[in-house]
Amino acid sequence: MWISGEIATTRRSATERTGLARSHEMIRIDTKEGPIFAVAEIQGIPINPLQPPFMDHIDPIRRWESQAERVWVRQPWIAETGESREIFYIGPTDTRPKSWGRFATREGAVEYVLNPPLQTAQVKLSDDELNF
Repeated sequence: MWISGEIATTRRSATERTGLARSHEMIRIDTKEGPIFAVAEIQGIPINPLQPPFMDHIDPIRRWESQAERVWVRQPWIAETGESREIFYIGPTDTRPKSWGRFATREGAVEYVLNPPLQTAQVKLSDDELNF
């Protein structure tokens, strides 16, 4: 499965940990790979993270070498803009985050991450089946 059961173990506010005041209170989500600061967290999914990974092309090996980037591998997050909530995800061999879609509600986006639709089976058809 692509979601670790150890995503969110401890939450503390960013101001408590860093002494920085922000317009929105940030929480700290401790993961196996390091902390993530976000506006909110629902069932281990960061909402509007403070420093999401670079959206540009990054060699997967370089991403694994950087702790700031490695924390995001296999960690979906939700970015909220206006009336839209977009889910992003980076797989171990991805060169940039991929969008899993946009949703009208935060709850809809979280539900999609936690219970993704089943993938259809890919069946290779023979030439005989294709020549009709």
